[in-house]
Amino acid sequence: MRKFLASAIIAALLFPATQSAMAVVDKFSEAQTGLSYTVYRPSNTLSIPRKIFQLNDCLPGEEQWLYAKYGGSARYLEIMETKAGLKCSDPGLAKLLPSVVINGIKAKVYVYCDPANAASYKKCGSADIVRMGGYLIFTTKAGKSLSGTEIQVQGIGGITYAQLVTVAKGLKPVG
Repeated sequence: MRKFLASAIIAALLFPATQSAMAVVDKFSEAQTGLSYTVYRPSNTLSIPRKIFQLNDCLPGEEQWLYAKYGGSARYLEIMETKAGLKCSDPGLAKLLPSVVINGIKAKVYVYCDPANAASYKKCGSADIVRMGGYLIFTTKAGKSLSGTEIQVQGIGGITYAQLVTVAKGLKPVG
């Protein structure tokens, strides 16, 4: 009876842990299995929970591109990844700012400023990303067996330039 009771207690303690471990699915790793470019997983999302993860069709005959959204409709962070050299999304009209280096790679910095208002457009800078939104875009080098990746990290609704840089620097290759 003691052996049975001990076995039952051990099984009860182990089963929930095993169950929850199996339930955790890493969408980024899962996506990597079907793509020829390196997939990068964020290690810092500013404590904003992920709401969307999807692979989207690009051009006919081309690989899908990865889209992950963190946050809601007013304040959110987006990460978009595609095979280097492909343009699968259009971030929209934005002002190019001085570049920044992300993990040894030069990244273009953009802020969403209205070019119709010439005076404010001219003054618009990285400090305006928190108010207007903006993004960083850069291309990683190819790996041993995977192509390079074009990555866009975008923030809207209170995400600062420094936070975009932090998120971009925290992207790690799946593998």
